[in-house]
Amino acid sequence: MIKKQLFYLCISLLVSSCSTYTTFYSTTHQEINIEKISKISRLDLSNQDLEELPISIESVKDLKMINLSNNIKLNIDSTFRKLAVHKNLEVLILDSLDIKEVPASIKLFPNLKQISLVHNPNLNLQQVITQISGLPIEFLNLKNNKLASLPENITKLQDLRDLNLSYNTMNDPLSYTYLGKLPKLYSLWIDHNELQKLPNTIGELSQIRFLYIDHNELKELPYQLTNMKKLWVVHAGYNQFKELPAVFTTLKSLLMVHINNNQIQHIPKVYETEKYPLAGLLLDNNPLLDIEIKKAKKIFSGFFLLSFEQKVYQ
Repeated sequence: MIKKQLFYLCISLLVSSCSTYTTFYSTTHQEINIEKISKISRLDLSNQDLEELPISIESVKDLKMINLSNNIKLNIDSTFRKLAVHKNLEVLILDSLDIKEVPASIKLFPNLKQISLVHNPNLNLQQVITQISGLPIEFLNLKNNKLASLPENITKLQDLRDLNLSYNTMNDPLSYTYLGKLPKLYSLWIDHNELQKLPNTIGELSQIRFLYIDHNELKELPYQLTNMKKLWVVHAGYNQFKELPAVFTTLKSLLMVHINNNQIQHIPKVYETEKYPLAGLLLDNNPLLDIEIKKAKKIFSGFFLLSFEQKVYQ
């Protein structure tokens, strides 16, 4: 039993944040010096005011990740064509480049698995998805792009596992219906989206394991959440919940809930009467009365992780 609980805890900690492309391969290089080293797996050329890539990049071996962010003078098409010798490129970071469309030359990277397009607010997402739909994309980062909805063709990204939509305003119900059609979708970030409620169609994402809805304006959760039968972990901190949502007791695979920094004062009776797999609960920085904390400790006495810590900020 203890081993099983520790396993659950490890899962939660492992995915508590996601910057997948920052954890791959070995040393990250910020310049190319072929005389000193020719094998470079990770190359960070961001924030260098580049107008074009150095010609030496064609001589680099084993390139799998490149960060080109915040070089707004780069011509993306010619950049891709110069990079085309690197057929094993898997991670492409194109943040803050004022990209509107992605050229067809992105198809020159047949092994591309991860693409980041953070802070490109004029992005034509439908066009971008059309261009990358033939690639084995597993992680798509669309943070901070003023997105209120997703185009229907996102359903073409059948290999997609992780989708980051943080810092947008994703309140369109149909968009969640589209996401429900992605069979491999594992993790979804819709934190910092100014959401006052979740669309009922969120329940159509029955395939996902990790849901990030923190830093919104949520006061309650729709009952349709119960249809998310594979959900393991929910991050719901920094919202406006006044009681622990009862819907968590209906989720048949839910193991862990982070619901810190809310306005929770009450634990509903249903947590005493129902059976559920939930085994980890973080209630830090909620105004629970001592009597409620005492009750919660009794109700959740078998949990592998239970926290009511109140941090005092000076």
